[in-house]
Amino acid sequence: MKEKKHGVFTHFKKDVRKRMLTGLLLILPVYVTFFVVKFLFSFVGGTLSPVVKKILQLNGVALPKTSLDEFFVTFFGLILTFIALYFIGIFAANFIGKAIITYFENLLTKTPIVRNIYSSVKQIIHSVSMPGKQSFKRVVLIDFPKEGAKSIGFVTGVSNYNNDKKLCIFIPTIPNPTTGFLIFTTESEIIDTNLTVEEAFKALFSAGVLIPDNIAASFKSKDTRTTGSQ
Repeated sequence: MKEKKHGVFTHFKKDVRKRMLTGLLLILPVYVTFFVVKFLFSFVGGTLSPVVKKILQLNGVALPKTSLDEFFVTFFGLILTFIALYFIGIFAANFIGKAIITYFENLLTKTPIVRNIYSSVKQIIHSVSMPGKQSFKRVVLIDFPKEGAKSIGFVTGVSNYNNDKKLCIFIPTIPNPTTGFLIFTTESEIIDTNLTVEEAFKALFSAGVLIPDNIAASFKSKDTRTTGSQ
């Protein structure tokens, strides 16, 4: 009788654990998405929130006191930000706007310290945002941090000096793939994969839980190539 009760209790614990894990896996992506959207909403909308509050003050309207009031102020700040960006785009497209922007860009590029930061940020943004350009051109496997240990890397560019061609490989770290290592190597030292950039980042963000079958195929092709060469 005791064994039967013990068995029922064990089954009940396993069932509870299973249900809770299922619920967590369902709610966690929604939870994370909500906070990311909330952060972006507050960050972008909050940029012009002081302007909205100043306009309310000038029109004799009381400043926001509740969370709902703050939400509406941030929402209007978000709308104002989009409108401002639209008109800045129009301004930058005409002759006078281009001349003014060029003047200030020249000023920034001639200012010590500031010019290095501005030039680097501008190059990164242009490389990511310009149509037809892809920052991460290929997803590859490379021996890192030691020989025999494979890491996912992205080919971001090519350096060619005196016919010495080197590939620029960015190797992200986890759980924060926005940081990583930049190494220079030759074509023969990497293994091409059939992964898309999205698939590679999915594998990185999941710490290897969501590994596509294409990676296994890449290892097999490397083994076959090595065996064939021998």
